Amino acid sequence: MKKILKPKRIILIIIAVLLVLTLLYGLYCSNTLTIQSYSLKSDKTDAKIKFVFISDLHNKEYGKNNIDLISKIKEQSPDFIAVGGDMVSKYSSTDSVMKELLQNLAKTAPTYCVLGNHELTLAEQIDFKSDINSTGAKLLDNDSVTLDIDGDEILLGGMSDFPYYEFNAPDFDTEERYFWEDFKENSKNRFSILLNHQPEYLSDITQDCNIDLIMCGHTHGGLIQIPFVGGVFAPNQGLFPEYDKGEFDLNGTKMIISAGLGDAYPVLRMNNCPEITVVNIN
Repeated sequence: MKKILKPKRIILIIIAVLLVLTLLYGLYCSNTLTIQSYSLKSDKTDAKIKFVFISDLHNKEYGKNNIDLISKIKEQSPDFIAVGGDMVSKYSSTDSVMKELLQNLAKTAPTYCVLGNHELTLAEQIDFKSDINSTGAKLLDNDSVTLDIDGDEILLGGMSDFPYYEFNAPDFDTEERYFWEDFKENSKNRFSILLNHQPEYLSDITQDCNIDLIMCGHTHGGLIQIPFVGGVFAPNQGLFPEYDKGEFDLNGTKMIISAGLGDAYPVLRMNNCPEITVVNIN
């Protein structure tokens, strides 16, 4: 005689199976590299520009010494590579993973970096400017460079994390303020790209700023993406953040937020794989 399972036991089995499937799906989403591409047009440059943007690695490795990550970036043949901060983890006092990666990226294309909040937490333990610049990459910390691409000058800048508008009011007498004002002015006649780790502080300061494109990270894409809803949680923004990942319009300035590369344990990514962001202009 066959044993008939009781309804409660059937429900428990179904729940257990769903939990296992959810865990497996989360592990898949958290460890599968994707390419997210964007295409923009601008009348301020005739150049055809292609660059790669990565952020929020948090010491994670895709293959030994990040060989899988490096290979996918090389396949894109970018004009330059931009790194948006939080490549280290504040819970570890080493930046060896970041340095190994930057050494390889700098051999692929000119590589420019900004710092995130995790780097700033470790700033008294690690000399990030020295370590980053020693790899062949260049740190842009309230600094900018002019790139020559297809005969056009492209302005690329990096603003330090924790903008003065939020943390240094009311006097605003900070390096971030002066860099921001200068970068806005210098963006009038050249196509400009600004790297800044956190996106949530920028919406109130971009009126008439002349900057064409801002690249950010920090949000991990909202960790869990719910279809037709968006991200569930982002640092500093809390639940259902306005700025999770993707392309946004800030008073005429385009802002692109990468979902990043690293983990935010104990929460697994869902519908939100780690991404290499590729931007094509014109």
